[in-house]
Amino acid sequence: MIRGASIGADCNIAPGAMIDGSTIGDRCVVCQNFGAGPGFLIGNDVFLGPNVVMSNDFFPAASKDGFDAARYRAGEWAIIVEGGAAIGANAVILPGIRIGRGAMVGAGAVASRDVPPDTLLARDGRLMPITAAMRSRRMRFVEPRC
Repeated sequence: MIRGASIGADCNIAPGAMIDGSTIGDRCVVCQNFGAGPGFLIGNDVFLGPNVVMSNDFFPAASKDGFDAARYRAGEWAIIVEGGAAIGANAVILPGIRIGRGAMVGAGAVASRDVPPDTLLARDGRLMPITAAMRSRRMRFVEPRC
């Protein structure tokens, strides 16, 4: 579902993605079961892995009293993901977080603090600089055992 969203050019959006009122830049990859309500600004060339969840409510409740989605639709942002960032499968991004340019949130990580540019937030919560050696391991194969 893409309701009230702004989607840039040349994006790949998988079936099952729910984008409700967010802004997504050009050349982004949005994998299956990504969930984003209003208030998310996604830059250009961003990868959003399968089952990534972004939250726009600091105190979620069944009642919508005190939650003003119109503020988000008017240009205030709950989460900002800068260009070239990548968010791995099953990651959770909490409200008020900025993911820096070229940064990465590892699969299964919970982003409860900002991730600086060109930095990896690992599943165990460590922040570490992304190195050329890390990027060179993009495709990793495992030898079969028979």
